[in-house]
Amino acid sequence: MENKVVLEIDNISSFINKKYLVKDVTLNLHANEVAVIIGENGSGKTSLCKLIAGALPLSNGSIFLEGKNLKQHRALQSEISIALHPPMFFKFQTVLKNIQYLLKLKGKYVLGKVVETLKAFNMYDVMNNRVFSLTNSEKKKLSLVVALAVDAKVYIFDEPFLELNEEDRKLFTSYLKTKKDCAFLLTGTSTNDFDFANTFIYMNNREITNIEANEKWKNFNQKRYTFLVTKQPNYLGKLLKEEKGMDVLLDNQKVLIPKISDDDLEEILKFLKTKKVTIYSAGHKDKDEEKVVDKLSSYFKTESL
Repeated sequence: MENKVVLEIDNISSFINKKYLVKDVTLNLHANEVAVIIGENGSGKTSLCKLIAGALPLSNGSIFLEGKNLKQHRALQSEISIALHPPMFFKFQTVLKNIQYLLKLKGKYVLGKVVETLKAFNMYDVMNNRVFSLTNSEKKKLSLVVALAVDAKVYIFDEPFLELNEEDRKLFTSYLKTKKDCAFLLTGTSTNDFDFANTFIYMNNREITNIEANEKWKNFNQKRYTFLVTKQPNYLGKLLKEEKGMDVLLDNQKVLIPKISDDDLEEILKFLKTKKVTIYSAGHKDKDEEKVVDKLSSYFKTESL
């Protein structure tokens, strides 16, 4: 993660009808940082997202985007792209018409980028369908497409995994990695779905109660780890956590664990074979290079992933 501050939030609050929606929030988001606000429903996490995106009035405090105050540079608000939950669209208009309208409001509509993002989320075939005909999952993916089909400095996703199946969750996390030099702010009720995050921000009663680094991410952002490649990363990760007591980080089709010896890796592979988990390759990363342990190839499925 780079040290460059993309979004600086200085003691912001939103006070409406004698009630705080957000109270005295201060935090920074850095380039290539994925931060997740964790809190129960009603904790203020969605209101904070809306406040940053300009959808709620700012009662006090300041928001800076790359050092510029958004109050004084209102055009920069278009550099914050947001997907709220539940998503809201014009249900009698087509998918493409909704995207065109919403992105043209920001001056960000680029047809080629929209098509690319629709294809990435397997939504291209329904782009001429009316929104009312979509499933809840497709509406959720459409909200993600609208947010991601633009180049922005900050991307905000409110409860991004709700309504998504496992495959679509992977599509979302993979697509985030295509975005560079920007910051991501997500929300959720538990850290369990966000192994890939750098930072957890805890909210309660409309305030931030704690901000902490994701220790797993810190560990696995080092130069050394052991990896296993599978089509079942979530199941494999769960097995290693619950039955082997291992720290686990998921990275698309890879499951990462703290670096172990070849002998210990072989014991893991034997264990996974009894659980009928298919492994396509496994090995270690030292310094900047990942290397498969070829002598353990008898445990690998030979066909491509």
